[in-house]
Amino acid sequence: SEEAAVIGVVDEPRRYSDLRSFLDDYFDRHVEQALAEEAPTRRPEILVFTVTVLATKHLRDDVTSNRPAVSGPIYFGTKDAIEYALGVAKFSGAKVPALMHVNGNYDRDEGGEIVRDEHGREQFQRTPLYLDEDYLLGPEAGHANWTGQSGLATKTSHALFLISSVFQTMERKGTSVAALMFNVKGPDLLWLDKPAQPTAELDGIYAAGGWKGLSERDGTAYRSLELEPHPFANLRLFAPFKLNQAPEAHNGVIDLGNFRQYTDLNTLRNAPGETECVHPILWSLETALWYPHRVFDRNDLDDKFWGFLYHLRERKVKSMHELTKLFAEIDGFFEAHPESSEWDGHHKATIRKAKNRLQGVSNKLGGLMAEGTVKYGGLPQATDAFGNHELRVVDISNCNSTAQELIVTSVIGAAWRMAEKGELNVDKLVVFVDELNKYAPAGGEGGLRDTLVDIAARGRHLNVVLFGAQQFRSKVDSEILGNCGTSLYGRVGDEEITNSAYRSLTETAKAELLGLQKGRLLVRHAHFRAPLFGSFPHPPTIPGMVGQRIFNQERRTHPADGLFRVLQRLMTTKAPPKSEVLTAAAGADSDAIDALCRKLERLYTNQPNGRGNPWQIAKRELDIVRQLRGQG
Repeated sequence: SEEAAVIGVVDEPRRYSDLRSFLDDYFDRHVEQALAEEAPTRRPEILVFTVTVLATKHLRDDVTSNRPAVSGPIYFGTKDAIEYALGVAKFSGAKVPALMHVNGNYDRDEGGEIVRDEHGREQFQRTPLYLDEDYLLGPEAGHANWTGQSGLATKTSHALFLISSVFQTMERKGTSVAALMFNVKGPDLLWLDKPAQPTAELDGIYAAGGWKGLSERDGTAYRSLELEPHPFANLRLFAPFKLNQAPEAHNGVIDLGNFRQYTDLNTLRNAPGETECVHPILWSLETALWYPHRVFDRNDLDDKFWGFLYHLRERKVKSMHELTKLFAEIDGFFEAHPESSEWDGHHKATIRKAKNRLQGVSNKLGGLMAEGTVKYGGLPQATDAFGNHELRVVDISNCNSTAQELIVTSVIGAAWRMAEKGELNVDKLVVFVDELNKYAPAGGEGGLRDTLVDIAARGRHLNVVLFGAQQFRSKVDSEILGNCGTSLYGRVGDEEITNSAYRSLTETAKAELLGLQKGRLLVRHAHFRAPLFGSFPHPPTIPGMVGQRIFNQERRTHPADGLFRVLQRLMTTKAPPKSEVLTAAAGADSDAIDALCRKLERLYTNQPNGRGNPWQIAKRELDIVRQLRGQG
């Protein structure tokens, strides 16, 4: 070996002495205490740490081995040393801030004085832990996975923080990016367009709602990571209808172009002035027939039933209204030909079974499927192409399990097909799936599992990456985990951590994971020779429950607030001041303002070169509304 600086992670600590037993130690210490003077020699003890080497910096530039260095002093790693050890200089892509590592060196200001926190305590050095964009978002490697106990591992919180970090990093690079998420728990992901740190305008209602904003520690972390705690301005929320609340069909057609009954949607975000980003999901029978494995019981799907379903698809039966007419036609045929046991090659018993199963589909899907054919009338759909920095959230938290699986399968499948055709409309798409062990279980099979495995295997080459989270890593398909370039571990239960999925972690790391605090994670990345612990600040958005308490009350909002946010999203820095929007909207009712928001969305979303100026169109429409009200 030669002289070198070794940067590593301290792992297993051990202490050695010449004492043979605990009893020897007891008597030895009591003898020391009984001596009138200090003993001539100190107790011989050796403290030994096993270190997992991250990198070795040799004196000679042509030496790159990781052999042990000669004996020498030990120091806490500096920021430069840690970044060298993690190979940051060798990143082929942009540096994506993911976590913050705190070491034992004091942080000092430009004058060399130790920096203190808000409590007057010395502040330790903080080093950002970066992920290589090319190994997180592709094409070299891709995907990320979080595991840990629900509510204790802060998996979703860190996923939101990392997506925000990706958005900001890609913006600096000039790369377009979007994200797709599914809300599975209450209002968790419904208020991602609301900042965690209140503006002057929001100070009062945040305080009344019991939310203090980001702590000074969080603010310091964001500054150290060179990130801004900005919410997701381009949020789009999609939700199906509540059971039996879908609009009625007229002449067999449901037109959603003028939809405004947000309380009919199966989502908790429905207050006036807060629904400009909320859009419905509604299927006709035609869509449901493409997912028979999800709609019908597996035991019902024999060859004869399959044949009849294919027959319906070939006849292009699009709605329950058309299906009812078809069954009436079939019944008429059998009445006219009582001796016949078949219709168009299908046995009478098979048709009777199909009729029984299909008539219960609407109730089984709980508000997802309509009786008639659905026309969106220009409304955004959950399966549309994406806009830059769009965060698309599909709310399935209040749906039954069948509807949940259908929605997740169809939306992810549509995104994957767009990626294969090169029609995503963005350079990178992040798909976040919580409860991954439910949708891609180990040893499982099915359409969604196959799609997720396909994304994990080929997605990085098609600009789609999978961010997955689950409570039990051992219960997730091994092909998905094997293709993840980044893995993050939160607090893990003792029953789970004994599984082979954690065999690569040291016993010390496992013991730490058993009691890991919120806000801390263990990260493994393609560039790291060993996993590292790090912390992260609160996400840049208000917690879902707090947002629900503050914003989903009618008295908290003005109907024109939604119009202002639409103009901000469409015009960015050229948007008019909020005071000007509120003045222009004075006298217009909430329905008229909401209809205007929809019109602007249809005209300009994903069409930055659309004709006219959104604000000029809005003012003209508001003038017309006021004139009509004056005439009335």
